[in-house]
Amino acid sequence: MISVTGNIPASELIVVGGDLNGHIGTNGDRYDAVHGGYGFGERNADGERILEFCDAMELIVTNTCYYYYRVLRAICCQPVDGSLICFM
Repeated sequence: MISVTGNIPASELIVVGGDLNGHIGTNGDRYDAVHGGYGFGERNADGERILEFCDAMELIVTNTCYYYYRVLRAICCQPVDGSLICFM
């Protein structure tokens, strides 16, 4: 993704959407510049890569910037572990 987005001029707005298949976790830890602090669940390896990509490209995970009531955070979730699978 860096090879594609890295060629976009800084004056352009970049929006990355879709199922990136990662869990970025509840808080930003060392990714405070890209994680708004209102995440969901536990971070996994794919979530770590998403945060690394956002950090490298100076992007932000926008749905972590606003507080949502728990019922609204998990609009589409797996019933077994409450994993968020399609929330943007």
